[in-house]
Amino acid sequence: MPAYRSDSLRRAVGVAPAHRFPSVAPAVARLAAGAVMTVHGLDKLVDGPAGFGAFLGGMGVPVPAVTAWAVAVGETAGGVFLVLGLLSRLTALLLTAHLCLAMALVDADTGFMTPQEGAASGAGIEFPLMMAAAFLVVLLAGPGPLALDGVLGVEAPVPGRPGRASGRPSAMRASVVGGAIGGVMGAVMSALVNYLAVGVPSSAGANAANHAVSGLISGFLAGFLGLLAHQRRHGSGTRPATGDAAPAPAASAVPEM
Repeated sequence: MPAYRSDSLRRAVGVAPAHRFPSVAPAVARLAAGAVMTVHGLDKLVDGPAGFGAFLGGMGVPVPAVTAWAVAVGETAGGVFLVLGLLSRLTALLLTAHLCLAMALVDADTGFMTPQEGAASGAGIEFPLMMAAAFLVVLLAGPGPLALDGVLGVEAPVPGRPGRASGRPSAMRASVVGGAIGGVMGAVMSALVNYLAVGVPSSAGANAANHAVSGLISGFLAGFLGLLAHQRRHGSGTRPATGDAAPAPAASAVPEM
């Protein structure tokens, strides 16, 4: 087979355009798994951990009431941390350990597949296994782009693509990234306060006040994070050069032969 045909076939079968974005893969796993875990934790908090504790007690889990609260709060906080990309590797490690315990104590009695008919005591191992795999991707590969860990210096900056100069991000890019992260943080905080402390607003005025507070939180966080990202990434480029570099050798006055 000619070389040009082999190269074309390899690019087509290997979906070559997808090779340009290797750093996006852990971000996809982080955002998807974090969102799912947040919903699961909020569901336990909204419905009340007492019912979940009774279920755990029937499964033989020790201290079911305390365990139910710990699981509900841990899943919610861990999911939010992953969506924001905050302490991503540590959060992924803790959630992986949590799911391994869940598979051993609760899901093992159900089996691998979740029963589709009849009385089911819980989900099968298939779901927590896939979630644990996504968390392991974050643990081993890092959070990827759009993560607070990169802004705060917990993780090294994501390297640029080969053959492309990795210049400093503009103020617009830093503001967009900070706005996206701040918006997510504000929405999550508003949902937590709404469901856990305030309850669903019962009037138009209370609903408007709730949205106003959510907008203030999101706007403040967006502006702060955008400014922080811009300052951290541009501040290092404005420092004067130090005298650590070796001086250039002086030109010789003797002409070369």
